[in-house]
Amino acid sequence: MLPSRQLKIILWTVVCLLLAYGFVRFFMAQLDQGRNSGPAAIVMAPPPGFEIFDRGQMARARAARELASLLSARPGKLGIRFSTPGATLYWLVDPAADSLEERTAGAAGTRLATTWSGQVRRRLDWAATHDGDLSPPDLPAPERRNLYH
Repeated sequence: MLPSRQLKIILWTVVCLLLAYGFVRFFMAQLDQGRNSGPAAIVMAPPPGFEIFDRGQMARARAARELASLLSARPGKLGIRFSTPGATLYWLVDPAADSLEERTAGAAGTRLATTWSGQVRRRLDWAATHDGDLSPPDLPAPERRNLYH
């Protein structure tokens, strides 16, 4: 049998190791609280106040025609959600502000917003016949921003 002094040293060593292990586990759990376990692209959502129509996978030109049709039939803020190979997109129209915003989530999770101001209907008509390009040559260029900031 071990002497009492050696037993106390072993017992205190075990207790200290358990406490250190518990502290490290607690500390690591606190660091992981703010992280999202899935890809960032999955969390993308439109801003509140928009009526959204989910259209599945489609080409950008077809999406422009769909959005123009919806805009003619419904007043107020509206948008469509659709996907292309490699990205999920929201096209959001605010008729009162005469603006169109594209929110994109790529496969890597990068989320971007591109806003075109002015002549939304003309932009959609152009896009329907120009492979989904929302920037006719004689209208102002869009403003782009990263949604992480």
